[in-house]
Amino acid sequence: MQELPIRLEMVFGQVKKALREDLRGRFVDVGSDHGYLAIRCLEEEIADFAICTEIHKAPAQRSHDALTEAGFGDRAIVYITDGLKGVELQPGDIIVMAGMGGLNIIDIIDRALKDNGFHTIENVTFVLQPQKSNEIVRNYLARTGFVFEDESVCYDRDIFYNCMRVVFKGISTTLTDEQACYGPVLLKKYDDGDEDVAGYFEHLNGLFEVRQRSNPVVKAALEERKANENK
Repeated sequence: MQELPIRLEMVFGQVKKALREDLRGRFVDVGSDHGYLAIRCLEEEIADFAICTEIHKAPAQRSHDALTEAGFGDRAIVYITDGLKGVELQPGDIIVMAGMGGLNIIDIIDRALKDNGFHTIENVTFVLQPQKSNEIVRNYLARTGFVFEDESVCYDRDIFYNCMRVVFKGISTTLTDEQACYGPVLLKKYDDGDEDVAGYFEHLNGLFEVRQRSNPVVKAALEERKANENK
């Protein structure tokens, strides 16, 4: 079985939760990082077919070679393209964007909405693991009409990571600054006593103490978090 680092195991966990037996689709990995996640999904039959995209030829070739060596050459395809450009999405697809900047994720989703239409996107699940700009990503998703189905965190090689699983409902909502910066689902998990989330929030509090000096959204979120913890 294809081994994954802790960060990608977290992402894979959200992919498994996204699986719908009534609408089984493909696994689509944007920026596939050697194709390891696609291999794991095919091994565990999360999807019958995998699509990997890479913007540059060399990493695309690495993903292609890894999938072929694993015996999945006939059940996967690798595109050299920017994000999801040229990939026609289908109902039931599970799309992963992990290890990239939040603004890049927003751009890719925005173009996917325009290229595929709301009806198709409504039946697609996005599993997102931004490296930065989480509050901007969450605000965009809520404003655009996505619903947060789940969020998770992990600690891998001295770094905290978070992952969110969202689906499009087409109804715009507004997050509080606290929800945008800490995560609407993670806040509920924290209140339920999740120790992993508690450690992540402690880490965020330290970061936000510094960032609040130049970021009014972070400052408001930190103040709201402190107020809620003191209730």
